[in-house]
Amino acid sequence: MKRVSAQRWLTGVLFLALLLTSGVRTAEAKTVTFTAKTSYNTNTTPVKVSSADKKAPTLNVTRSTTDEKGAVVGISVSRAETSEQPEEKNDDVVKVNVTPENLSGSVAGIPYTKLAMANVEEAVNVRADASESSTLLGKLYSGCGGEILDQKGSWTKIKTGNLTGWIRNDYLLFGESAKKLADASVTKTATSIADTLRVRKEPSESASVYSLLARGDEIAAVEELGEWVSVEYADGTLAYVSAKYVTISDELGKGETLEEISARELAEKKEKEAAASAEKTDSKDTNNAGGVPVPTNNGAIAGDVNDVQLLAALIQCEAGYECYEGQVSVGTVVMNRLRSGRYGNSIYSVIYAKSQFSPAGSGMVAKVYAQGPKASCVQAAQEAMSGVSYVGNATKFRNIRSGYTGIVIGNHVFW
Repeated sequence: MKRVSAQRWLTGVLFLALLLTSGVRTAEAKTVTFTAKTSYNTNTTPVKVSSADKKAPTLNVTRSTTDEKGAVVGISVSRAETSEQPEEKNDDVVKVNVTPENLSGSVAGIPYTKLAMANVEEAVNVRADASESSTLLGKLYSGCGGEILDQKGSWTKIKTGNLTGWIRNDYLLFGESAKKLADASVTKTATSIADTLRVRKEPSESASVYSLLARGDEIAAVEELGEWVSVEYADGTLAYVSAKYVTISDELGKGETLEEISARELAEKKEKEAAASAEKTDSKDTNNAGGVPVPTNNGAIAGDVNDVQLLAALIQCEAGYECYEGQVSVGTVVMNRLRSGRYGNSIYSVIYAKSQFSPAGSGMVAKVYAQGPKASCVQAAQEAMSGVSYVGNATKFRNIRSGYTGIVIGNHVFW
């Protein structure tokens, strides 16, 4: 018989109609036979395939399809031939063992068996149909994923956020590979369901307290540990909250429609323009007494004593030795961020937003909070929460040596 080189591949496919009628599920192993063909099956729920014939060549690449009930309905197997083995004819029959991979569970509400992850450095196009010439609908970004809805040839249809469309399989991961990437990319969040939740240094009721969470406040969750959940501050500090008083959610990065991309880019442009406008603010807007801007009022934001104390602690850390107007202005930045809705939905979440206020991430704010901020900072916090603003709608500040331009108060510039 004719012999072939080690680079020669034969691809075998069997659409297992008998499995549909016999009710074989993906949780079972089955020995089946198929006839070698040269067609190629789509990527969906993977199965492990090994040869049931010790004399048969090694089976190298395997993919499978399942029906909506989870029964295996198609298998694709690539077999490596060597110079010592005869070439298989198209009507040769091969026995294989079919064992589905262990992909129980889900991530962000998507079963692992229905998960597809972007396998790209930046982004991949999502189209209206399974064709390179089809209308572009949006993009799926690196580390993001979605739920498999359908497959057609070398294309997969997925739903990711508000975007539904087709992506070439070359740019996607499936099965165990998708699961590993999703588990590494998913963001877990603990949300407080208590009016006041203590964030502790150790998983113990007697442990010291880092800070407090109000109802609805969020913090990054690391691991569920029975009665406790380990959480993480922006600077990597590990802490613990009682599992009874939080809900845990996980979120996987999503794709964007073209409309969402345009809206985001427009918002980013407006934010840059607003920052540039603030940088042009001239000292003519200040009074002549000491270069301090004339205060305006942006509207009061309600809060309790814990909010005042927390805001005062941040003010002390950031501007404890600044003039009183400078202290109020740091508080105003927090209030303006809260009003914008882009940094959090509470004073706590704004202050502890990732990579925003370094004293919060380092634990200094929590330390000052526990010890009690000084009176001037408490008063400044109260005034900022009442709506007083010396810096307009500024949402950022830096030391004047940073080179930024804007409204200068004391040693800080606000914009």
